[in-house]
Amino acid sequence: MMNGCDCYGEKTLHYVSAAHGGWGIVRIAAQVPESHQLFVCPFACGRHGALGGEMNGIKDRISYLFITEADIVSGEFEELIVDGVNELFEALEKQPKVLFVFTACLDDLLGTDHEPILKRLGELYPDTHFRHCTMNPISLDTTLPPGITVQINMYSLLELAPERKKQVNLLGCNVPQKETDDIRTVLQQAGYELGVLSACRDYAEFEEMAKAELNLVISPVVLAAAKKMEKKLGIPWLRHLRSYRLDEIDEMYAELSKQLNTDLTEAAAEFRKKAEEKITETLAVIGDYPVAVDYQAVLRPFNLALALTEYGFKVGLVASNGIPAFEKESAKKLKEMVPDVVFTDPMHPQSVQYPHEGEEYLCIGFDCGYITKSKKLVELVEDEGLFGYSGVMELMNRMQDAFLTKADVNKMIEGAGLII
Repeated sequence: MMNGCDCYGEKTLHYVSAAHGGWGIVRIAAQVPESHQLFVCPFACGRHGALGGEMNGIKDRISYLFITEADIVSGEFEELIVDGVNELFEALEKQPKVLFVFTACLDDLLGTDHEPILKRLGELYPDTHFRHCTMNPISLDTTLPPGITVQINMYSLLELAPERKKQVNLLGCNVPQKETDDIRTVLQQAGYELGVLSACRDYAEFEEMAKAELNLVISPVVLAAAKKMEKKLGIPWLRHLRSYRLDEIDEMYAELSKQLNTDLTEAAAEFRKKAEEKITETLAVIGDYPVAVDYQAVLRPFNLALALTEYGFKVGLVASNGIPAFEKESAKKLKEMVPDVVFTDPMHPQSVQYPHEGEEYLCIGFDCGYITKSKKLVELVEDEGLFGYSGVMELMNRMQDAFLTKADVNKMIEGAGLII
């Protein structure tokens, strides 16, 4: 069962290892500059986020309003939140531009209507934007889990701009692109700026994203937000999920050229050539040493595994908690090319028995590194800033370094701040 796909459809307990975690909603929302977060929840619900805030250096931007059983049955939840915000703003040195009010699963059961609360807060503090967000794992199997709704709330802050400028927004990138990356360079050569939320230094710079000509959606969690931005701000969107396959990156630039009515492919071709050279160089270093990929390192582990296989690498294992719809084609092609490749679910309860411990892999991601106890580990969480041809080149560099360096998986996991 652990060596095939059958376990993906099985409804059972989840095993959550020390390697599980990544860019959670707290860390994601903190990308909005000059924002603050207030969690309204019982003590136990706040412990997780508090530790994560400490580990990721954002604890000064997160506050808590802990509620008791008496508060729950009092029927005065609205007053409780308003009073809590009043107390918070008195304590802060500077009033934030945005306050995200997070509530936990308990609030779903109470059925609180937050719109009147937000309206009242907006009247009390007109210089601050208020948004209600949920921290409710019970909605993970719905169409609007916390990861999607927090993105909707973040981009809903943008207001319709009176003018457009030559800018393309990259939606779904938690780490900003380097100045030398192909997507930024190619767009700049065509006269366009690249807008990335994680690169915004202040709220005014974030507001500039409302003037963009196009939103490039590279992660499914921001698709709903992009659709709402099109309706509210008039910004069209192009969905092209991150890919490590060069041909798919070619397609992205071709589609982007069509949308912008300007040719980007010639400039992009120079970066493709460099990526091909870096792949050849890396293959010469790693040879036929087995490679493993996991779903917390990259959004599309099957896509990456397929790309590596097409480049000549020997992929032996893909660790993923299921095969989402946007990965089914890649998973199918990978199985056709490598029939004996192992698909395993690191959250399946059998994982606690470490059935893959001791297997030799160059692991891309903490999950597969943890379940194999590999000494060769590429440290990567949710693609981070990797995108386009430059993302492929950076990944190749990291694979070379990981292959030539002995890793301490436990220390790397501890330093990664995975709790959020």
